[in-house]
Amino acid sequence: MRETRIHLAIASVAAAFLLAIALAAFNLIEQQRNSALANSQQQASRFVMGAVAAINRTLLDIDVLLASLDETEDLSNLHLDEMNWVAANKTLITIDQRNLRLHRLTLLDTQSHVLASSDPAGVAPLILSAGFVERTLGLPIATLTLSEPALDASSAQQVIYMARHLKLTDGSKILAVAEMTLADINSIMVQGADISGLEVSLERGSGQLLASIPAQDNLLGKPLATPLGQGTQGAQRLNARLSGLPAVVAAQPILYDNALIAASIPIHAALEKWQQDRNFILLTAGLFAAMVLIASGFTSWYLSRLAQARSAIKQSKAEIEHLAFFDHLTDLPNRLLLMDRLGHALVTNVRHQRYGALLFLDLDNFKNLNDTQGHDVGDLLLKQIATRLQASVRMQDTVARLGGDEFVILLEDISANPIEAAEAARRVGQKLLMALDQPYTFNGKTHKSSVSMGAALYGVEPMMPAELLKQADIAMYQAKARGRNTLCFFDPQMQASITAHAELESDLHTAIAEQQFILYYQPQVTQTGAVLGAEVLIRWQHSTRGMVPPFEFIPVAEESELINQIGQWVLQTACQQLRIWQQIPATAHLQLAVNVSARQFRQTDFVSQVQQVIDTTGVAPHGLKLELTESLVLTNVDDTIAKMSALKGLGVRFSMDDFGTGQSSLSYLTRLPLDQLKIDQSFVRNIGIKSTDGVIVQTIIGMARNLGLEVIAEGVETTAQQTYLAEHGCTLYQGYLLGKPTPLAEFESLLARSINSA
Repeated sequence: MRETRIHLAIASVAAAFLLAIALAAFNLIEQQRNSALANSQQQASRFVMGAVAAINRTLLDIDVLLASLDETEDLSNLHLDEMNWVAANKTLITIDQRNLRLHRLTLLDTQSHVLASSDPAGVAPLILSAGFVERTLGLPIATLTLSEPALDASSAQQVIYMARHLKLTDGSKILAVAEMTLADINSIMVQGADISGLEVSLERGSGQLLASIPAQDNLLGKPLATPLGQGTQGAQRLNARLSGLPAVVAAQPILYDNALIAASIPIHAALEKWQQDRNFILLTAGLFAAMVLIASGFTSWYLSRLAQARSAIKQSKAEIEHLAFFDHLTDLPNRLLLMDRLGHALVTNVRHQRYGALLFLDLDNFKNLNDTQGHDVGDLLLKQIATRLQASVRMQDTVARLGGDEFVILLEDISANPIEAAEAARRVGQKLLMALDQPYTFNGKTHKSSVSMGAALYGVEPMMPAELLKQADIAMYQAKARGRNTLCFFDPQMQASITAHAELESDLHTAIAEQQFILYYQPQVTQTGAVLGAEVLIRWQHSTRGMVPPFEFIPVAEESELINQIGQWVLQTACQQLRIWQQIPATAHLQLAVNVSARQFRQTDFVSQVQQVIDTTGVAPHGLKLELTESLVLTNVDDTIAKMSALKGLGVRFSMDDFGTGQSSLSYLTRLPLDQLKIDQSFVRNIGIKSTDGVIVQTIIGMARNLGLEVIAEGVETTAQQTYLAEHGCTLYQGYLLGKPTPLAEFESLLARSINSA
């Protein structure tokens, strides 16, 4: 009975949803339809305004042109028999040739006889409608009139004549007529508009059709149904002027001769996009309705299944508890149960002033096993590890799996003495390491694995479970740092170091925001002592710590995204200074070397960042030299070459920093668009001390020479080192012997002395 009521309730809710969907779809469709019609009305109105403006401009130009013939031919001072019609023909030809839209210009007498014409082939008759000449000549004030459409005999095109009368000195009149094709008039009205189904008509207020788009030759000169009249403005729901279909019609009069332009958009064309939207809305509504039906059906089915499950659950609240608190793969306690037991142990040990320990284990290189042999093999290994862990501890101890390849062992109530407790935990840890270091066999194969283990004591002082787990986790990472397969205890000094690390990262955010960084410049000189440039080295002027050297904050910045912002600041600042030097003849030759971190270089938009700096600073890019390390270059070589080549195309130079310390391949080296190799200071320092380092230096110099690259040595601190380098072909140097990294002012003083001595 209860289930029946539930199913009825679900059906009622589903019906309500279906009704809501139907109403929403209907309202939306109606709104979309009204919006489509309103848009079409706006389109028609905008089009008519533009078409009227274009036609008015054209007709006004023609009106002015025809009126100007009075002055051009000096008509107001001449009699008809005094006119030089040969000269008039030439004038009309010239004017016609200058006005591409005009088809012909003609002067007529009151009897419609041609007096002069721009028709170069001779005088061709004008097909003027009855009464057009008389109407135009009879106007009290000269103004432009439009004829009915006519077929021009010379071109076989439909044309319209535009005329106005001109007075001679005796008061008699002649008629100036300009001829335009309907094709030209139509192109002026349409102005390239692309409106689906659009019909355009140029008509008189009486409804007489003068021009249309699309062309309707059978209707030209005839009255259209229901004249619009000159008072028609805006858009209305009427029949289309040409096709007669229900349409949105907008009309507006032009300046001349009781004519207007009407734009008609048939309703079916106006609603074409709406019909697509309507179909989409109906489809979407149908899908939603189907989803509601499916959901209601599924809910009914689910509730039925749930009712069945309830009865099954009653026969099993222990199996469910096991699933909630134990790992499904290893059957060990999971994180939830571990944290519960850990919280209880912490409270108990504080109460009884006893010590315990928490061991945090993480498998070494477990990901490699999963990647190479599959997750099934990884699961087999985890199961065997769980078995060995349980066999190596006491019954009262808890072995738990946190997830992935992480395990935790809770050793409770070890001793009242912290030293004894730590020693006991160490012995258990060593026992576990030995047990887990033994070979594993599964699927007929033998596998070796090891773990890194961290340990943290707890006892007489209150502590939160999460804090103890964090301490053991930190100790585990210290074990990995020491080479893995070992045990490390949590050291408070380690925690202090981590805290200091976090504080330093926070201070770096402030330093970036407040621009607390400054650049030092270490000169790079030639064998003669001339300064050819410098390497820029960043320094941090901390508000309380004072000057912070790079080796303290650069690693922290590289672990986060902060190195990208710092690197961008260094590049921007260096280019600004380089631009200043380039404007001075004595320093225009200087180069600045800027170190680029791997994280900064691997940004997808690194090339565009450098391009933007070059553009904003206006620096000549040949003075900029980017220093890349071997390890950076050999990580994703194709990406490296693509970015270097793009920047090389801008004029930027490249130097490989610390050359000789990495594992660079000569084949890669020949593909890289490098300009310079930089001998690492570790080799320079041992010149004269280790013969092998001297051989390496000579090899690098020879390699650079063979590849056509510059070579510069860093860390040059003695005259003997410089002499050795010079004797073997290295003539560019950087080091304390030649100048320490200094602020800009000191570097420029050194630079001035170098220039003066030269």
